[in-house]
Parts: sequence; structure tokens; C-alpha cells
Amino acid sequence: MNHIRLDAEDDHVKQFFRSLPVDPQGSVLELEGRAVACILPAAPDQIENGREEWTEVKNARRCDLIDREIAGTLRPEETAELHRLQQEMLRHRRRVAPLPLDDARKLHQ
Repeated sequence: MNHIRLDAEDDHVKQFFRSLPVDPQGSVLELEGRAVACILPAAPDQIENGREEWTEVKNARRCDLIDREIAGTLRPEETAELHRLQQEMLRHRRRVAPLPLDDARKLHQ
């Protein structure tokens, strides 16, 4: 995910983002009747700290949402759910099967 720092942006831009509603399901920004961006809340602390268990049910739901995203039938409110499940799956994968980056760094040196 791309992180965009707003610190150097104009005060009007900052104020716009501060004025957006905080919705646990996320918010879809529209321009001329078309969705142009989806604003999602940061992940809850319990998920960030790895206390959330990854299950086959969650993975099946994630796969279903990915299929719907590819097909172009994913609803805006499901975008936040997919993002949350993706982040949770990545945290689980890092916990149970971390990538051997130290060896790759040594090779790069």
C-alpha cells in the first residue's frame, strides 16, 4: 500500500481530509458520479498486534472478494473488508512464514 504524507500539503487539503467521516467500513470518494478513491480506517490495534486468528473461513471470504474485485462486481463497502482481510492475511503470513530477507540482503551486498 502506498503511504502519502499530507504534512507538506496545502491547509485546504489537510482540512478536507480531517472533515471526512470516520466510518469503520471506509468511505468512497466520488467525482462526477464516479468512485475515484476509497478511504479506509487504519487497522485496529488487536489486529496490528497479531492477536487476531487467521482462519480458513476468513481466507475463503478474502478469495471470494478478490474474485469479485477482478470481475468488477465488488461493492464499495466490501472494499474495506477486502483491505482488512488482505492486511490480516499478510500479518499472519509474516508471523508463520517470514521471508528470508537477511540472506537476500547479504547477497545484495
